[in-house]
Amino acid sequence: MEDQLTNARHQINDVDRQITSLLEKRFKAVQAVNEYKQQHQLPVLDQHREEQVLSKVADHVTDSATVLYIQNIFKEIMHQSRAFQDAQRKEG
Repeated sequence: MEDQLTNARHQINDVDRQITSLLEKRFKAVQAVNEYKQQHQLPVLDQHREEQVLSKVADHVTDSATVLYIQNIFKEIMHQSRAFQDAQRKEG
């Protein structure tokens, strides 16, 4: 039984490493988007885009029991992305 728990936790650790790497890539893309937005005097928040992202997330989730939770995670990711963009604008 403990081996099962240990194996599951190792699997979670591996997924967490992958998520971290993907989030770093996402934030690099966010930085590029923010630079474009600044050059074109666009606001950080694009509500329509965020709704599109959440819709696509729902389309990609294969386990319907997790859709709401995964969308909530993406809401937080987008919230942190906006905070990152705001911080960049204050620094620049």
